[in-house]
Amino acid sequence: MRILQISHLYQDNSARCWIFEKNQLEEVPVHTNFPELKESIDLSVVSHQCFGLTLSPGEVMIAVVRSLDPNMLDQMYQARTQKAVVEFIWIGGQFLGIPLNKDIYISNKQSAKSSETNLLWWGSNILWSLKNYEKCETGLVLWDVIAALQVLMKFAPAFLETLMHKWVSDLFSDDQQCVSIDTLCQCRKDMMSNVSSRKLHLLNIICRKVMLRDPAGENGNSTSTDLWSSLLLSSERELRERLVAFTFAAVSNRMSYFRKGACAENMWFPVGVAQMRSWVSMNSGGVHNQLRSLSSTIKRLGSRINSVCEYSAEETCAYCSTPVHFESPDIALCGSVDPAIVPTERHKLSRCAASMRLCSVLEPTWYCVCCGGMVDKLVPETYFAMKTSPLLGAANPDDESSLYSAPAVPRCPFCGILLQRLMPEFLLSVSPV
Repeated sequence: MRILQISHLYQDNSARCWIFEKNQLEEVPVHTNFPELKESIDLSVVSHQCFGLTLSPGEVMIAVVRSLDPNMLDQMYQARTQKAVVEFIWIGGQFLGIPLNKDIYISNKQSAKSSETNLLWWGSNILWSLKNYEKCETGLVLWDVIAALQVLMKFAPAFLETLMHKWVSDLFSDDQQCVSIDTLCQCRKDMMSNVSSRKLHLLNIICRKVMLRDPAGENGNSTSTDLWSSLLLSSERELRERLVAFTFAAVSNRMSYFRKGACAENMWFPVGVAQMRSWVSMNSGGVHNQLRSLSSTIKRLGSRINSVCEYSAEETCAYCSTPVHFESPDIALCGSVDPAIVPTERHKLSRCAASMRLCSVLEPTWYCVCCGGMVDKLVPETYFAMKTSPLLGAANPDDESSLYSAPAVPRCPFCGILLQRLMPEFLLSVSPV
C-alpha cells in the first residue's frame, strides 16, 4: 500500500521520488511510458529552469512550472505578461508499490505500442486512484485520471474495457468473485441501492467522460455502448430517488421540529417539493415503495406545508409569463401542453437539477461540466456522504437533525463534482486538459 510519495528538486538539477512502505523509504525511478507519447520521458531532467513541480490530484501526472526564455517571446506583448508555463507529464505507468493485476487482458496489438508491464502499471495506478476517491473525505477532482482513461480508449480500447469492467465489479462488492458485470446489469437496482452516493458519482463521471464519450466508435472503441448507457441511467435514477427522498425527509423533519416548538431556522429549507411530488406521481410504477409513501405523507400536510418548505406547483415563463407545466425534471416548455402548439412558439427553459424548479433567468446559476446540468438551489453536504439509499430503512429522527443543518455546497447532485458559474464561451477554459 502506498502511504507517501515525495518529489524533491535538488540543487544539482535532478528530480527524485520516494515511496514509504512497510517502514522503509525507497527511491523509485521517475520516468514514464504512455501510448500517446512517442518516447519515454526521464523526469530527472525536468528541473532545467524549473520553478517548481507538484502531483496532480489522482497522482498520474506531474505539473512542472518552467521559466520561459525571454529571447523566444515577443517583446511587445508576451515578455511583459508571460513569465512561466505549466507542463503536464504522465507518471502513472511507473512502479509505486501497488501490486500488479495480471488478470487484465492485453492484446498483442496493444503490446506492440506499449509494453504489457507498462499498461499493467497504468491499470494498477488508475484503480488505486479511483479506490481512494471512494472516500467522501477526498475531494472529487478527476481530471488527470479521466485524461489518462481517454488516451487509453484511443490507443488500447480492449485494455480499457477490461480495466473498467474490473473497476465496476469491485465498485459494488469487496469480493471480486461476488459481482460480475453481467450480474450487475441483471440486478443493478438492488445493488445500487446498497452502495454509497460517492460510488454512484464516480460511475456517472466515468460513463459520461470516458465510456460514452465516443459512442460511434470513431477511435476504434470496442466497448458496449448499451451496457454503459444502461449503467448510467440506473445510477442517475438511483441518485434522483435519493435526492427526492432526502428532500421529503427534510420536510418531515422540519415539521416535527415545529410541532415540538423547537427552532428550525438553521436547518436546510427544502425547495421544489411540489415538482418532486409531480415526478413521483409520473413515475409511480418505477419508484421505490417507500418514496411513494413519503410523497403521500407530504400530501397529508395540507396547507401547513408552506411553513416548512417552498411548495408551489404553479410556475410561469420568465419571458412571456405563460404557465409552465411539469413535464420533465430537466427541461420545460412554456405554454399549453397541447401537441398542436408549434414547438417554436414555446420557450425552452432549464430546470434545476437539485430542486426540479425552473432556473432563474435573473440570478446566476451553477453549471456541471460533466453532465451539463443546471443548478439553481444547492443541497447540504451531507447528501453527498450517503452510504446507502435513505429508502432502505427509516432513519432515527435523533440522527437526522445534523443531516439538514449542514451548509449547502455547490456540487452536482448527479456527479458530485464542484459546480461552476456559467462563463461566456469566448473566455479561456478553466480545465487544465
